[in-house]
Amino acid sequence: MPATAWLLALAACQEPAPRFEAPIASGVVSLPLRETQRFDATLSAAGMVAALRGHAGPRVVVDAVGEDSAVLVANLLRADFEAHLLGGGIAALDALGDGYTLVLGSGFVSVFSPVEPLGLLQLDGRVVSAIAPHGYTRILGVKDGDMTVTGRAQFHPGLFEAAIQVGPGVVQAGRLDILQRERELPTYYRAFTATCADRFLAGVAQVPMHLYDVGERLLAHFSANGLECDEVVNLSGDREALLAIASEDRRSVAYFGNPTLPKASVLAFRHIAGG
Repeated sequence: MPATAWLLALAACQEPAPRFEAPIASGVVSLPLRETQRFDATLSAAGMVAALRGHAGPRVVVDAVGEDSAVLVANLLRADFEAHLLGGGIAALDALGDGYTLVLGSGFVSVFSPVEPLGLLQLDGRVVSAIAPHGYTRILGVKDGDMTVTGRAQFHPGLFEAAIQVGPGVVQAGRLDILQRERELPTYYRAFTATCADRFLAGVAQVPMHLYDVGERLLAHFSANGLECDEVVNLSGDREALLAIASEDRRSVAYFGNPTLPKASVLAFRHIAGG
């Protein structure tokens, strides 16, 4: 291949996918979407908490973690909600339109293939993407509406109906499971989930943060509020970080992260009838 052609091919390979050029967005959108709807505005951290609380309804409690509201978590009681893993390039608005209350995303993807999962993705018992032997060390699994976190080495396809490879583990067995030297790495927007004795937590860091600091904040929050939470895992960050809640009347959605972008996978929660 001529040198000029080789350089052009290399430049094309290194060009990021267009969707990653979109800015982080947050706000409230009315449904159905207008053709002219844009997703380039950003609420303040406190404004985002207020917007989510306004959409959460009586069964979902949204907490600001820390005085700056940089980290927020939505509380979903196990008695009221069941967890599901969705994939196949689904967008948050589509999932919410199918009756889910809250969507959290997304799993890890390549910058060059933003809807192709990196690492394990299992849906409805079928392995869509094989487990990666290196990197992400934790597996988030769903079975019969319940959600569990286990180690990569403990996973086998029959363990869950659906599963996704996540990591690193931020809290394991109730203790901080990430080294302080993680602060030497770049900061990112974060999406994370936690399993607790009586609830699931779905959260985001609204500003770029180290996972070590997210974990410290969450452990302090658990202690101050008497929460028995054993596992916190990082889903993905930056353009994949997403949290969206539908209003009870399904006429609007409060969101952090663009809810129209297709995702390789998302974690969704549905209200249980009678719960």
